[in-house]
Amino acid sequence: MKMLQELEQFINEFNQNNNETFMIDSIRIEFQKQYKKERLDCLGNWNKLQKNSDILHKLKRRLSDDEVTSVYRLENFDIYCYNKSNQVEKKYRNATMVIFGLMQYHKNPPPRELILQIINVLKDISNIDLCLDMKYKPNLVKLSSIFNLIQYIEPTSKKPTDTYYINKTNALMIDKIVIYNKAIKNKLDGVLWRLEALISIPNIKYLALPLYELKQITDLAKEE
Repeated sequence: MKMLQELEQFINEFNQNNNETFMIDSIRIEFQKQYKKERLDCLGNWNKLQKNSDILHKLKRRLSDDEVTSVYRLENFDIYCYNKSNQVEKKYRNATMVIFGLMQYHKNPPPRELILQIINVLKDISNIDLCLDMKYKPNLVKLSSIFNLIQYIEPTSKKPTDTYYINKTNALMIDKIVIYNKAIKNKLDGVLWRLEALISIPNIKYLALPLYELKQITDLAKEE
C-alpha cells in the first residue's frame, strides 16, 4: 500500500475508534535531488520564486535551521520544493518537498493524483501537519497552565494576534503545535479555530503514540 493511503487509513481508524476528526493538512518530504530531480521535472513546470515572495519568507520562518537557497513552485499549486545547502560540505544536494493545504475551505487542495505521483517518486513522507478544526475558541487558559503557550506578535505593528505556539510539547514525534483563528486567516464566515501539530514520521508503525498524545492535548483544548 502506498504510504499516503496507509497514513490516511491509520488516522481514519484512530478517528473512528476515538471519536476524533484529525486530518492531514500538509506533507513534507526530505530527499536528495540528484536521484529524483529528472522525474519531478516531468510532473509539470517548476517556477522559481522571487526573493521577496511571501511564501519564500514563510518557508524560511518555518525552516530557520536550514539554509534555504531557492524555492520552486509546481504550476499554481501549493506544492513547493526548496533547495538547501550543506553547511559542512557546501554542496546543494538536499531538498525538501512541501505540499500545503490538503484540508481547506476557501480553495481546492492540490490534485490528489499529483500528490500521489510526487510521493511515488520520492518514496517517503518525513513529517505531516495533522490538524483538528473547532467551531469554538480552544481553551487557551487550560493549555497555558500545562504548556508554554506563546502568542505570536505581528512584527511590524507589534500587535498580538490570534495565533499561538507550543514549541515544546514533551510528546514523542510531536515537534510543535500551532493554534490559530482559521476563520480570520482565510476570511471564512462564522467561527473556526485550528489546532495543528507537526508530527515527524520516522516509521509509520509508531504513529499511534503521537496520535494518542495529541488527543490528550486536543481534549484539553476542548474543555469548557
